[in-house]
Amino acid sequence: MRTIALIAALLTTLTACTAVQPGTTDYAPLVQSSPESVTRLAPGQTVYVQYTYPRALLGEDDAFDAYFDQLTFNYSGASASNPTVPDVSRPANWLTLKSFDAPKGVTITPTKVTIMRKVNKTTVSMGSVNVRYNEQFQVLYKVAAAVDAETGVDLASVTFTTGKQDADVKLLLNVNK
Repeated sequence: MRTIALIAALLTTLTACTAVQPGTTDYAPLVQSSPESVTRLAPGQTVYVQYTYPRALLGEDDAFDAYFDQLTFNYSGASASNPTVPDVSRPANWLTLKSFDAPKGVTITPTKVTIMRKVNKTTVSMGSVNVRYNEQFQVLYKVAAAVDAETGVDLASVTFTTGKQDADVKLLLNVNK
């Protein structure tokens, strides 16, 4: 009896240590390396995928400047021996889904939108900290293909809105068995 309990406890522990396949959950999404990356899924499958877009895709309108201007860097840890300033980000709840256009049987739902200033280079000289960065927005999507979804490679379009301003982004989808 004691052996059975020990085996059950061991199996439970091993199951808890099993790696999560990227894309199967929102906390372990498939991270795409560029906005042009292809998201692959099969009919009947749901994939969580994260894309990072340059801020320019939101448009050159000054309406978005205020949101990005609220992102301030923490320079306190930067020194000549450790010239590191961390990226800064925050949720962009003001940027919501307006619509999407996808292949038949495919739904696209943004589950989390974040804006960020991604640090490219930090230099420290004579007590002055200089940071080069890119402004970006990051979207975590839930992409679901129905069992009878149209197969093939297709370009989907997602429109975000602030209520006053719209921004379109594209997703390249490959639905195949």
